[in-house]
Amino acid sequence: MSEPRPNSNLTNGAAVYLQDVHLSLTSAAGEVNILRGISLAVDQGEAVGIIGPSGGGKSTMMMVIAGLERASSGQVETAGIDLGQMNEDELALFRRDNVGIVFQDFHLIPTMTALENVAVPLEFAGIEDAYERARDRLAAVGLDHRLEHYPGQLSGGEQQRVALARAFAPRPAILLADEPTGNLDGKTGQVVMDLLFELHDTAGTTLMLISHDRLLAERCDRIITLADGKITDGVEA
Repeated sequence: MSEPRPNSNLTNGAAVYLQDVHLSLTSAAGEVNILRGISLAVDQGEAVGIIGPSGGGKSTMMMVIAGLERASSGQVETAGIDLGQMNEDELALFRRDNVGIVFQDFHLIPTMTALENVAVPLEFAGIEDAYERARDRLAAVGLDHRLEHYPGQLSGGEQQRVALARAFAPRPAILLADEPTGNLDGKTGQVVMDLLFELHDTAGTTLMLISHDRLLAERCDRIITLADGKITDGVEA
């Protein structure tokens, strides 16, 4: 497998760098503080497990790292790029070129085959060998015999493997996985996680994994805990 794109812009020697990040949203009940002073550095190629109670800010922090939510204050650098200086179009291009995301709900397009679900985003990114690369990625997750099947014809585990192939196909510098086994049974979830870590190890991709399963998170290089919008432990490796 080819290595991810080098990150020549890194200013802090980290793939992800957060410094005193806050995120507040206004609701009918007033201002809600979701992230409250998050500071975190994740090394290139590192795997970090993120655990903590529901509503503690885990998914929101990941959205900020991906540029899908804007921090109210603080510094956010992902793949060496200061996201606070970018407009929405620039953020979309940044995600396309640097970040892979895997959700628990798969987010596959039902009218596209497994092959098309992986290849079409590559085509939109201007990658000439999109379909060849998509076939390679699907083969890497054991789905070379399911290329022409639609999501509705695939099991939950197979759909999540397609989502993994899609996330890794652009060779992202950083992979964000938010409860990727949340909708899978235990055995199928184990297969998917084995594939996730195998791809991470082979590609050298930085991995940030949200999970309610501490045993799963312990497969990472270190664990951090978020509660009430703050990192409560595990900042150091």
